[in-house]
Amino acid sequence: MFVIPCKYVVGSEYVFDLVESIRKFHPTEKIVVVDSDSDDKTYFSKLEKYDIIIEDVKNKHRGPGAFWYAYKKYPNEDFYFFMHDSMIVKDNLDYLKQNDVTTLMYFDRNQANWNNWAEHINANSKYTYNLHGFGCMGPIFFCKNKVMKHMLEMGADKFIPSNYEELGYCEACYGFFLEEQGYNLKECALHGDALGDAQEKLGPFPHNTSWQFPVEKIYGERTKHYH
Repeated sequence: MFVIPCKYVVGSEYVFDLVESIRKFHPTEKIVVVDSDSDDKTYFSKLEKYDIIIEDVKNKHRGPGAFWYAYKKYPNEDFYFFMHDSMIVKDNLDYLKQNDVTTLMYFDRNQANWNNWAEHINANSKYTYNLHGFGCMGPIFFCKNKVMKHMLEMGADKFIPSNYEELGYCEACYGFFLEEQGYNLKECALHGDALGDAQEKLGPFPHNTSWQFPVEKIYGERTKHYH
């Protein structure tokens, strides 16, 4: 199942390209779009032709809020692709289902100084936070059901962002949540170190993301847009 959080804004209509690209390579897989309290919801009708599920739930907690909403409503899927709406799929991703976890990129969460929720996590979950390790950029990750089930049992669903700054904290702590299950984020990442080798490929903003395969995360304008 693909899960896409979407804060729709006219002029940044990436969600159409993403859904179209998923349907190209995954014609029958479930796609769930969780609306992030968009002011303009006309995009719902434009997506109907792709046979998707739209959850009009006024999600105010960005990607992680959408991911947990979808997982709790659809808890019996074998595999989840948790994405951003500003992405595009370039190939069939079924082979990634062989892995417990695949992330887009990682980073040194201590270097990035995004461990601000350490005490919050220790006080409100079953985790004991480790300041050292890697973060999960995005957080964008694709995983088997058992990975989300374990995080839910540990209380990871309590940690969802209310603003952009807290989204950075989520990138750090979701990396920790995955490492806590024994996953090596260096080995799990498709595109390497977001603050190292991947950064060199991305270049200055607007970043060059065309090299990313089989999924691309867009940071600037791209040439193709939905019409």
